[in-house]
Amino acid sequence: MPFAPGEMPVVRHHVFVCTADPCLEQGGEATYKSLRKKVKATPGLEGVRVCRSGSVGGCRHGPMVVIYPEGVWYHSVTEDRVDELIRRHLIAGEDIAEWRFHQTEGCPCIEGIRPPGGDGADDGA
Repeated sequence: MPFAPGEMPVVRHHVFVCTADPCLEQGGEATYKSLRKKVKATPGLEGVRVCRSGSVGGCRHGPMVVIYPEGVWYHSVTEDRVDELIRRHLIAGEDIAEWRFHQTEGCPCIEGIRPPGGDGADDGA
């Protein structure tokens, strides 16, 4: 459903399910479809947006699921794990440590990132 400027609903969680190879070969599309359907049917998850994505890295451990704003990457999220992902992470707010592949918060991979062309300071140009 397209939204006009200023009409976008509040998004509490943005969930990306990798459907690139080899995640696709490991069930990424089934994970995506099941997660999207179940999130839509679960009261209280109206602010959760589920989208397909290209490779997020780590696909040999797929299907990979990335959830923002937490910035957490989960591995091996097959269709049979969807209910647990919804219950533990999206509803209870739990970090599922045993599935965690990567976490961006405090990650050295994003330290020192600057906007293209400068250090982020206004140079008056």
